[in-house]
Amino acid sequence: MFPSFSSGDNSSHTLSQEKSSKWAGVFKKALIEVQKQVHDLLTSRDDALDYIETLMVRLLITLCSAQPHSIEDVDERISKTFPDPIDKWAIRDAQGAVKDGKKNSILLPVDKIQPLLKDELGFRVDYSLALYIVAVLEYIAADILKISGIYVKNIRHSEITAQDIRVAICADQVLYDMFFQEEDMSVVVEDEPVRMEKMTYEEIVKAIIVDETQYLRDLNMIIRVFRAPFVELFPRSKDPDVIFSNVLDIYDFTAKLLSSVEDQVEMAQDEVPLVGTCFTDLTETEEFGVYERYVEDMMAPLGKGRLNALLMRGDVTECLKRAGNGFQEAFKYVLPKLLMGPVYHCLQYFEMIKALINASPSEEDKKCLEQAAALLQCLKARVEKALGNIPKRKNWDLSLRMHAQTRSVTVQKMTEIQKSIEGWDGKDMYQMCSEFIMEGPLTVIRKTNAERYCYLFDGMILLCKPNPRRNSATGPISEYKLKEKFFIRKVEVVDTEDTNDVTNAFELHPREQNMYIILQAKSLDEKTNWMAALVSLQTRSMLERSLDSKLREEEKNHPLVPPPADEYVFAVEDSDENIIFEENQESQYESPLIKGGQLFKLVERLTYHMYADPRFLRTFLLTYRSFCSPRELLELLIKRFEIPEPTLNPQAMGDEMAALKFREDLKRFRNKYVKPVQFRVVNVFRHWVDYHPYDFERDLELLERLKEFLSSIKGKAMRKMADILSKGIQRKLECSNTEREFTHQYEPPRIEWHIARKFEDFNLMTLHPIEIARQVTLLEFDLYRAIKPSELVGMPWMKKDKQQTAPNLLKMIHFSTNFTYWLELFIVETPNLEERVAVMSRIIEVMLVFQELNNFNGVLEINGALKSASVYRLEHTKKELPTKYQKALEDASELNNDHFKKYIEKLRSINPPCVPFLGMYLTNILKTEEGNPDFVANAPEGIINFSKRRKVAEITGEIQQFQNQPYCLQPEQSVREYFAALDPLKQKNLTEKELEDYLYKKSLEIEPRDGKAQRNQKVFLNYSLKSPGIKPSSQRHGSSTKSNTIPPLPKMSEEDDSPHSTPTSPNKPQSPMTMASSVNSVFANSPEPSSSPSQISVMHFPSSPPHSEPPEQPEMRRTPPPLPPRRGNSTVMSEAIAAVPPTPPPRVDSDRPPPVPPRRDSMPSSALARSHSMSHPRSAAILPSSSGGVPAQAFFPGGSSTLPRHGFERHSSERNFVSGPPPVVDFNSNEDYGDRPVLPPRTYLAHLSHLRNQTS
Repeated sequence: MFPSFSSGDNSSHTLSQEKSSKWAGVFKKALIEVQKQVHDLLTSRDDALDYIETLMVRLLITLCSAQPHSIEDVDERISKTFPDPIDKWAIRDAQGAVKDGKKNSILLPVDKIQPLLKDELGFRVDYSLALYIVAVLEYIAADILKISGIYVKNIRHSEITAQDIRVAICADQVLYDMFFQEEDMSVVVEDEPVRMEKMTYEEIVKAIIVDETQYLRDLNMIIRVFRAPFVELFPRSKDPDVIFSNVLDIYDFTAKLLSSVEDQVEMAQDEVPLVGTCFTDLTETEEFGVYERYVEDMMAPLGKGRLNALLMRGDVTECLKRAGNGFQEAFKYVLPKLLMGPVYHCLQYFEMIKALINASPSEEDKKCLEQAAALLQCLKARVEKALGNIPKRKNWDLSLRMHAQTRSVTVQKMTEIQKSIEGWDGKDMYQMCSEFIMEGPLTVIRKTNAERYCYLFDGMILLCKPNPRRNSATGPISEYKLKEKFFIRKVEVVDTEDTNDVTNAFELHPREQNMYIILQAKSLDEKTNWMAALVSLQTRSMLERSLDSKLREEEKNHPLVPPPADEYVFAVEDSDENIIFEENQESQYESPLIKGGQLFKLVERLTYHMYADPRFLRTFLLTYRSFCSPRELLELLIKRFEIPEPTLNPQAMGDEMAALKFREDLKRFRNKYVKPVQFRVVNVFRHWVDYHPYDFERDLELLERLKEFLSSIKGKAMRKMADILSKGIQRKLECSNTEREFTHQYEPPRIEWHIARKFEDFNLMTLHPIEIARQVTLLEFDLYRAIKPSELVGMPWMKKDKQQTAPNLLKMIHFSTNFTYWLELFIVETPNLEERVAVMSRIIEVMLVFQELNNFNGVLEINGALKSASVYRLEHTKKELPTKYQKALEDASELNNDHFKKYIEKLRSINPPCVPFLGMYLTNILKTEEGNPDFVANAPEGIINFSKRRKVAEITGEIQQFQNQPYCLQPEQSVREYFAALDPLKQKNLTEKELEDYLYKKSLEIEPRDGKAQRNQKVFLNYSLKSPGIKPSSQRHGSSTKSNTIPPLPKMSEEDDSPHSTPTSPNKPQSPMTMASSVNSVFANSPEPSSSPSQISVMHFPSSPPHSEPPEQPEMRRTPPPLPPRRGNSTVMSEAIAAVPPTPPPRVDSDRPPPVPPRRDSMPSSALARSHSMSHPRSAAILPSSSGGVPAQAFFPGGSSTLPRHGFERHSSERNFVSGPPPVVDFNSNEDYGDRPVLPPRTYLAHLSHLRNQTS
């Protein structure tokens, strides 16, 4: 809860807190404008605004408690209740605001507050008095928001919260005294960053920027708060130079280094910023040498002696007293410590460069840093020699910053101190303080002096008495006993002069008690350290506010004057006529979001002198082609670079003061306006060339104009950047035709083959479904990766010049269309139902592999083909699909339902690589482009709608996020070329409309509208349509790493078709890549082979036994495969017949010698017979012929003319087929298996069948 104020008297006429609800919301809207005025790049959350509003209401209660009737009454109340020096500043600011009735300068609602004051106080409040009170409230609100914003920026946030305001108030002594005089308020302070040795290179660079920024503020404190009064009092004296040395040169050097590092960070954006050249440039020009003189001057006693002498002068004392309470003590004790800050900061540079060298990711950058370190060795040695025995570490914080050790170390330290003190009660120390400052012995001067051991924290000072007894019967006793505790904000530190009795002493005066304590140090140095720490804690807030006031005053006296608008169009002031900003800006954006603007204003903000906006830069370069041509943008950027400088007014030529002011203004103009603008123009060119080089590839005149401009740039810094950019352009031109290569972290899987290996035999059923999915995915990923962002903005794929503006996107669309049509054609041109079921099952298998590969484009291509009008109506085909394939198809169909909700969820949950579905993004871009005007509605003419371009850029960013993560797959050129050449429209010589009609006509032919299933002739007669499965061969249980199958041999007798035939053992190697030789067989739709007895038996001929292969039994090797009876007296035949019980019944055609299957001695020695069986009521056997499918010689090379025996049932409708043990050949092996029997032509097979029919 907000604490009450300790305002001297609590009048009965104060505002009633029960009625405070009347004030709810009165200030909130205006506070947003106040916040924008002090920190326009930040935003405030509602809880922060509510908290400040509460503070303002409480402050209003305090001001009105004295029943003010005039401005003098308010001033008196402010003087009594406001801490020093904020009381003077609030009065001065309020007087300036109400002077001459400047109502427009007040943002808080005076018109709403005045009647509320009348209702509460009971009398009419004059408008001028109400305006004055509101001006005071606004000043305090702005002050709170200002210090809160500084804190938020330091912790790298972009939104002010209520907790941030509490932290900032606790860190500011003046505001803390104003609002929390009666309460102890503990604040959790974030940990200090870890040491540089444990940080990455990028973290070190960010830490350097933070440290140098604060160091620059410390130098500003020395120059503008401490040095300025001496310069003002002694304008022609050399005393300021003696006391402060060349601190101005150090300030310029620090500003230059910080600017250089920030430039490198801005140029790098998403990459690691390399800052080695920043240090190399400064060391080569010996600019670090400014520290050598400074260190020598600070170590010499002359400066300190002169400072002490000046502080003894009456005019100096009066001047410091007028500046504020505590200024004199700050000059005497805080200033000497601050002056030592640059000395220790110089040593920090050496450690900084060392840390960068160790963490640098670039060899070139490391060499630059090592060169800089080598050049600084002499300076380091001289500085360390000048320091002598002075500690190289600070004994307490030399800056006014609120940080010391890490929070965890501080808490640990405070906990140890608390445990060592007897008599401590109340809150823990770390809850009351944020910093431990110092400790040491002091003597309390009384009638009888007492030794005290003192602990100083940022919030309190403890005086403890050493405990003489360290142990007792009950255990160890604390080291100290607590005697006194004083809160820093409630005591006043008073310096005392040395006397004969007491030396090196100072006094602590509690503000609420009529007593004081005299503390004596053992030496002058110890007293100086204690006084410096105490005075710094008490005056820190005052000094910071003084610095802010000085900076505002300097900016007011030396405003940044842009060039004349008639000479420089980018100097035209912002107005609603040329630029519009978003009203409700999200907190994630640090800079103001532009809703729309004229082209020259957009270019101005692209290269704005006050801040860089990387988001705006990326969005602009991505989308500018929709409202501006590349040549027009190039010319505008060149005009932006050529900034005219202001000239001295001829009337002031003879005025020395006017000339001096002009030189200061010109210097400020060059540093604050010209340099950042020109740097950002060159940076825009660099990003343009790096990320959008196609603009220059398509227009060589544009490239030549850019080169011409870069060669004309002058100035050392700009010239260097221009040279780097020119080299980058040359490198881009040389590498424009070089294909980007990717390095895989592991070995890609091997190619999966099925039936065909020759290009002319490739189709959906002869290629392995896994390899179809892989090669199509690789092809689509390459097409997707080649798409440029400019091909998506402005819908160029729908315009006349689309072939020039969106060639890669059109290739992707063209391939998707062809692939989808190819799938539809394959389905509807398969008239037989069973074959069509096999085709559709194979397509779904490919889709499942697409899902495993995260190829969403391929998944939705197949889904689109199966949902097309010509395929979707094939109800008989879909009913025959296995249940799991029907379920897989339903799941895939859900991806594009409900505005692709499931697809978006899936896309966010996967890891790349990935091929996203471009159709959704193109649809979203189309809706955004068509649904939003190119120019802002209800706005002046020419205001480009940039919020529309930002939305399009967000969509293109989603497309680009997966382009840089390749697939770890092995390309197979022949398969890739097959799919790349797909073009059903060209092959059929039809238009899209004609092809759609053809597809639907074929669909009606294979499944008419009457709903009757058609018995159509089969078309796949040359090879099996059994699926090889979608599990890679290297992952199958017990499979060889290099294996494939050949068609199974038909069984030799009916006995082999019995249900007692031996099933396949689960431990035996199986391959799903079998090719059954059947004309009328029902195709196995399962993607994986089962071990059921109904499967075809296969035999493997691996080139080498795989690790998963179980050991073969020797007795199984000795058993030859069963052979049918043959005529003849051959011993081999007799042994074979004897080995196969029972003997088949005699054949009717036994007078003719039947063909004999391959003998064991014609097979590889490593073959192992395995028994499998398969039966189906509609199966018959046919061997692959040389006219189609895989040639017979591929399976049985050699000169043998033997044929396997075929058994045919008498009833053709119930023809059964059972295979014998088929041999398996490894297609991927290079081994020679010797002679194998050769199949006869199909005509002989037909003749044999005719003879058998006659015999029957």
